Amino acid sequence: MIKSSLKNLAKPLRSISVLFCLLMFSVIAYGEGMLRVGIYQNSPGVFYDDTGRVQGFYIDILEYAAKSEGWELHYVKNTWPKLIELLESGEIDMIAGMAYSEERDKLYDFTSEPVFINWGQVYVQNEDIQSILDLRDKTVVGLRQDIYSISFQQLLKQFRVPANFIEVNSYADVMRFVENGIADAGITSRSNGKLLEPQFQLYRSPIICCSKEVHYSTLEGQGKEFLDGLNRQLKALKKNSSSFYFKSLDYWYGQERTTSIPDWLVVVLGGSLFVLLVLLGGVVILRQQVRERTAKLEEAQTFLESRVEQRTAELYEMNQQLKTEIHDHRETQKKLQHMVRHDPLTGLPNRRWFAEHLLEDIKRAKRTQRQLAVLFLDLDGFKETNDSYGHDLGDLVLIGAAERIRECLRATDKLARLGGDEFIVILPEIRVLEAATIVADKILARFADPFQFDECSCVIGVSIGISLFPDHGEEPEILLNHADHAMYASKNAGRNRFTVYSDKGLSRGIG
Repeated sequence: MIKSSLKNLAKPLRSISVLFCLLMFSVIAYGEGMLRVGIYQNSPGVFYDDTGRVQGFYIDILEYAAKSEGWELHYVKNTWPKLIELLESGEIDMIAGMAYSEERDKLYDFTSEPVFINWGQVYVQNEDIQSILDLRDKTVVGLRQDIYSISFQQLLKQFRVPANFIEVNSYADVMRFVENGIADAGITSRSNGKLLEPQFQLYRSPIICCSKEVHYSTLEGQGKEFLDGLNRQLKALKKNSSSFYFKSLDYWYGQERTTSIPDWLVVVLGGSLFVLLVLLGGVVILRQQVRERTAKLEEAQTFLESRVEQRTAELYEMNQQLKTEIHDHRETQKKLQHMVRHDPLTGLPNRRWFAEHLLEDIKRAKRTQRQLAVLFLDLDGFKETNDSYGHDLGDLVLIGAAERIRECLRATDKLARLGGDEFIVILPEIRVLEAATIVADKILARFADPFQFDECSCVIGVSIGISLFPDHGEEPEILLNHADHAMYASKNAGRNRFTVYSDKGLSRGIG
């Protein structure tokens, strides 16, 4: 009886033991090889369809690396802002596809090898908006916590363009807000915007910005073994132009996806044909089958050849389009750099440009053991003219003043507008102080003539302060301050004259 009882007890004990072993194996596997990856809607890089299936270029490369490295992937789907919270709370290990920035680098670790390079693209409802300056007092929409939204807001502040910026939870909402007139413009990633374009009646504006590298990312100090594995796989894949990386890149970022006959289908059809021939055993039937099969294969070959030709033409067109986009991007970057360092009214370089070039000229003067002069100019009577005749005439005076000063300079001299009615001149590599005073006399003489605008005539003078390198200082800020001090001495002495700075007191004020 005892033996029977033990025998009956053995079966459930074995089941419990097997179940316990499976449970322990799952826990161990989850702890050591499981990678929890955050997924959001950013097609074609990463997204999930209506059935919940996770797809995209970033996913292809991640799954390739996981298979090679022996990882098990567990996907967590949510919105981009929510995934940031989950990563920071430790509920996920990695986000597939995060654009790099210096601010994010303080919080997260990135693969050293980027998986993709992208940039921001602004979409508008009509073609009236052609530059970032056209967004003044307009409403702009972007994706919440998106690198392109953050960078574009910073760009608006840098150019001092006031705009109402609103945030939404998806790129599709960005496009929808612009199309419905809720916003005047929307910022998306270049790749995602291009994918959404056919769904909306919007224009791709000339405004682009914020070129960014897209990486796989983890919380700072976490997941180093996964990042190292991805770096190894990415570097190896990018070395071979026919690798899985470039095939997947072509697949996801092409205009259409090509299909081909699977190898297993060819094997099955061939085997079926052989069995059929054996069973029928007739020469006539064999020839008929061969003719039919040959015709189908020729038809399939013709179809595939036409698809290859079509695909080659599409890839060539895409390549040309990408070259155009890159060229446009570089030209826009050049324009942005020029706008940052130049005054939009007079076209002259601004204070930022002046500081950079004054430092270079000082270094050159030290090497050649030459002198260098800084002339600080402030217009006399400009405020009264501006108040009496209005800002439009004031702007014309500033433009005319810049042109008169430029006429008195050599090709190697440098002129900049510091702001308001203040101008600055650098005279590099002069031999004696008189070379600077001669230029000052030319400028004073040129300003003796009244400014003529239609029926309006006004007299504008100029007070000039001069400092000399190395006699009055060897640092840019010191030279500028001394020239400014000398200019105010000219103002106090009666205006419309120049004064040379001196350590023992200002001297040589000449009207």
